[in-house]
Amino acid sequence: LVPQGVFVSADVYGIIIGSDEDGGNVGQDYVELSKWLDYICPMVYPSHYTSPIYGVQHPDTQPYAIVNGAMTDSKTALSILTNVGDHCAIVRPWMQTFTADWLGEGRYLEYGGYELSLQLDAVYDAGYDEWILWNSADKKKKYSAGIK
Repeated sequence: LVPQGVFVSADVYGIIIGSDEDGGNVGQDYVELSKWLDYICPMVYPSHYTSPIYGVQHPDTQPYAIVNGAMTDSKTALSILTNVGDHCAIVRPWMQTFTADWLGEGRYLEYGGYELSLQLDAVYDAGYDEWILWNSADKKKKYSAGIK
């Protein structure tokens, strides 16, 4: 597709970044996919992580810690490629903009602008500058993309 000027991207589960076991369970290899894609888009929604992870008992309640942990793991995992000069996809993580009330009282936050800003800070602090937003509740506009 390169001669056609077409970019190829893939959405992947965020948990595969730091877990070979989870990657094997869903058939996704973060580093291997990054060799072949133009963009890789890990879904690092805090609500989708099990506890404990990154020192957090209820992941949805700590958006900065979860997203920063995943993106820091991404930098570490992909350094295998970048250190030897191999092609590496641009990382554009999905950010959570929905409230995961199905997690139960005390296990989730009402997600709004502040929670989004925490996630974006986590992306930037990990050394990335692109992201995508997801809100399954918004029937008219489900996603937006941004670059710092």
